[in-house]
Amino acid sequence: MGLANLQNLTHKNGDKLLYQDTNIKVNKGEHIALIGPNGAGKTTLLNIIAQKILPDHGTLEIHQKTKVGYLDQHQAVDKNQTVDMYLKDAFNELYELEARMNKIYEDMVVEYKEEELVKALKYQDILNHNDFDTIDKKIGNLVDGLGIGIDKLSLTMGVLSGGQRGKVILAKLLLSDDDFLLLDEPTNFLDIQQVEWLAKFLQSYEKAFVMVSHDNEFINKTCNIIYALENKKLTRFVGNYDKYLADSQMLREQYDKSYSAQQKEIKKLETYVAKNKARASTAKSAQSRQKVLDKMDVITERRDLTKPKFNFSYKRPASAVVLEAKELVLGYETPLLHALNFSIREGEKCIITGRNGIGKTTFLKTISTEIKPFSGELFLGNGVEVAYFKQIEDVNGISPVQYLLNNFPTITESEARAKIGQFGVKSGLMMQPMEKLSGGEQTRVRLAALSLVPCSLLVLDEPTNHIDVLAKEALLEAIQAFKGTVLLTTHDINFSTLWADRVIDFETLV
Repeated sequence: MGLANLQNLTHKNGDKLLYQDTNIKVNKGEHIALIGPNGAGKTTLLNIIAQKILPDHGTLEIHQKTKVGYLDQHQAVDKNQTVDMYLKDAFNELYELEARMNKIYEDMVVEYKEEELVKALKYQDILNHNDFDTIDKKIGNLVDGLGIGIDKLSLTMGVLSGGQRGKVILAKLLLSDDDFLLLDEPTNFLDIQQVEWLAKFLQSYEKAFVMVSHDNEFINKTCNIIYALENKKLTRFVGNYDKYLADSQMLREQYDKSYSAQQKEIKKLETYVAKNKARASTAKSAQSRQKVLDKMDVITERRDLTKPKFNFSYKRPASAVVLEAKELVLGYETPLLHALNFSIREGEKCIITGRNGIGKTTFLKTISTEIKPFSGELFLGNGVEVAYFKQIEDVNGISPVQYLLNNFPTITESEARAKIGQFGVKSGLMMQPMEKLSGGEQTRVRLAALSLVPCSLLVLDEPTNHIDVLAKEALLEAIQAFKGTVLLTTHDINFSTLWADRVIDFETLV
């Protein structure tokens, strides 16, 4: 038996069948990528392996001594706990062991006991074996590599942004001593340098992991097994993502040939039966062929995934200058960056870049008037209407249809359904609670709502988080087709930025 073995899995999310009698196995040292379109059930599968969800049918075997670590970037944390203490919780057993050892030495000052000394020395051997004295160094390496920043260690979890908190949760998981990890989109919130650092870390990671990711290059660098979730089945491929593409294309061609050959055979048999079943001399042979038809395991036609159609509504502004910053300082209690001076004209499409924490999201929040500038001024041109896609939004408790109706009370339910469907969300999910949808499906719903806002300035904060390859292509086409001004931040190296007229780098902008 491997580390985990899930057999004969069948499971529904509401009325939607995700898997039909399928299997997945995790062996020691395997680096597994779980791939598939938005809504296929990848995160649900991780939850089943983590035993957070019971499958409708199927058996999950995990050795009782196997420790499974799960990256859930939306998990609840103690917001009053410092980052340093949160990360050190990964070594809680070792710290407890050290405390017991120190207590023995304290007690021996009063009364010496040989058996207690032996116990203390044993504890010391365990600490040495687990490199206890290098814990601070290990934490420092993760904090630096993932771009958390040493200065954040003294802060409480509650004051961190969603992105910073996600990186701290990832760091703690990578510090753990778990036998295998479940990683749900670990590159979210990481910039290009941090993604490269994480790729190198996982390349040399000795234990197993199962990872959900839409970053094909990252999968190429880190994974040696691919499980493709398509048509409610998991198919195992040995090799990286490029190898999967070649092998899966070959399998599709073989499948299509088998389907075509079977369809010809079915038509031939049906024609014979239709012509000969009523004739006495041939009725017996017709019946024989009908039995062959009835017993035949019919191959269903393979359907390629269709790309959704995204679009955004344009409203022409009355000003040629859409946005202007004058001595603009971004921040909350303290400034995040030096003063900025720049302007953006009508129709310009811009990428905002800079290291994590420099103020990119804060800038976009300031444009949308969600927060005020720390100091200085930010002007919007006359008649400029802003449509703002937030990086993180709480959408729990309502359905996709209700989400649109709440934001746009003048539209009808059928219009809301049509718009959501245009963005690639299936009709069976439209009245489900949003938390039942995958992260990618939630993003599609939020983009669908955004498309109903007539705007001259489209502001997109990490819009590619969670969405699959086809949705990224649809988003890219919609941005290129939009006649107005675009401001976008992204860490996704697979999302083309060649369409941008300008790159506004907060590192160098003055």
